[in-house]
Amino acid sequence: MTFVTLSIPTWPTDAARSTELARQALRIAPRIRLEPARGLLWADARGLDGTAIAAALLVVVESASGSPPRAGVAATPIAAVVAARHGPGPDDHPADSVPDRSPVTVVPPGTDRQFLARFDPEVLEPPAALYPLFAAVGIERLADLAALDQQSVEVRFGADGVRLWRLARADDPRPIFGPSRRELPNAELEWVDYELADQEQVVFIVNSLLATVTDQLATRREGAHAMVLEFALADRTVVEVPVRCAHPTADRKTWLRVIRAALEPVTFAAAVMRIGLRVGQAAPLADRQGDLFDAGFATARVTEAALAHLLDKQPDALVTARRSAHPLPEARITWVAEPSGQLPDLPAPGQGAVALEPRLSMQLFPSAQPIDVRTVARRGETIPERYFDGTRSYALSASLGPDRVAGGFGGQRFERDYFQCVRHDGVMVLLYRDRAADAWFLAGWWD
Repeated sequence: MTFVTLSIPTWPTDAARSTELARQALRIAPRIRLEPARGLLWADARGLDGTAIAAALLVVVESASGSPPRAGVAATPIAAVVAARHGPGPDDHPADSVPDRSPVTVVPPGTDRQFLARFDPEVLEPPAALYPLFAAVGIERLADLAALDQQSVEVRFGADGVRLWRLARADDPRPIFGPSRRELPNAELEWVDYELADQEQVVFIVNSLLATVTDQLATRREGAHAMVLEFALADRTVVEVPVRCAHPTADRKTWLRVIRAALEPVTFAAAVMRIGLRVGQAAPLADRQGDLFDAGFATARVTEAALAHLLDKQPDALVTARRSAHPLPEARITWVAEPSGQLPDLPAPGQGAVALEPRLSMQLFPSAQPIDVRTVARRGETIPERYFDGTRSYALSASLGPDRVAGGFGGQRFERDYFQCVRHDGVMVLLYRDRAADAWFLAGWWD
C-alpha cells in the first residue's frame, strides 16, 4: 500500500471549509482520513500514482488553509508522516549544495527503514522520560535505535521504547483506512432503440438480471436479504422499488416470486428505458435447521426450495393474518393469500419490539361447538352453571357476564351474550348464548 500524507501547518478552523476540503480531496483520492488535531491528511494511493495525487492534494489544501503544506509518499505510515513533516532528511545534501525545496518527498519502495535511519528520535515524538535514557546509551539517530534487539529495548526503555523501536525499523502496521468495502452484486440493462410498456417484458428482463445477481451471490457464498429495482423512464425520472426476503437467500425462483409480487401494484408514468438490479443487504449463507422433526440435519435450504416449488404451483398456499376490531371474536382475523411467499419481519429487541410477558391467549374453535348448558338465575340474568359438550359434563366454578354483543343487518344480524367461565379443573372457557336461536355454544378457551 502507498500512503500519501500531507502536513498542514494551519488547519482550516471553519467547519464549512474543512468539509469542502474533504469533498475536494475525495475527488482526487479514493479514500482519505483527516486528523485535524495533528495537522495531517491521509490519502490512499494504493495502485495509483502517489506523486501525482500528492501534487493535486497540495493545490487543494493550500487554497483551503492559506498556508503551504508539505507531502510525503511512502509505503508505511510512519515514513510518510516523517517525509511530510521533515522533508528528505538531514544527510541528503552536501554542505555546499542547495537544499531540496520540493513540497513533495517521495520515499522509494523498500527504503523506508533507510530513510528513517537518518533522523533524530525526536521525529517519532517519544515521551519526555525517554530522552535522557536515549542519551545515556548514545542513541542519536533512529539507525542506532533500530540496530538494537527487542529484548534489550524492552529491558531498558519499556513498552514505549518497544513501540518507537518498531517505528524506527519502519514496522508500522496501523490500519489507517481499514479494509475496503466490497461492492455488492448488481446488474443493469439499458437500451435506446425501443421502449418497454408491457409489464411482462419488464419481468422478463428482470429475470435475466436476477440470474446474473444470484450467480454472483452463489459464487460469494452469500444470500441477499434486500434488493432494489431501479427503472429509468423515458421522461428522465427514476423509480426505485425495494424488495425484501424474510431470510437471506440466493435462490432465483424465490427472488423472482417476491419481485413479481412487488411489481404487481407498480405502474409507470412513461416507458421504461433502463432497468437496474442491485443487492441492498447481503449475509453469508449458513446451514440452518429447517425442520423441527429433523434430528439435527440442516434442512433449511431444502425446506425453502420445497416451499418455493409449492408456491409456484399454488400461489395461495401461504396466507397472512389480517386483524380487525370486529365485535365477534371469530371474525376478528381473516386469512389472506400472500403471493410473494414472504412474511413481514418482526422488530428486533431494542428496535421497537415490545417484550411480551407470559400471559393467557384466547384459542378459538374453527366453528363454535353447540353445547347443553344448565343455568341459574342471578340478578335477573341467565348464568351458566354447568355445560355438556357431548362427551363430558363440566361444572363451572365462576361465570363472568353477560357481555352482550349485537349488530349486523339482514340475514347476518347477531345478538349474543358472552360469558367468561372457569371450569372446576381450572380451564378458562368462553361460552355464548345466541339469543335469536336460544342456543348455547362453546367458542374457545384460554391457554
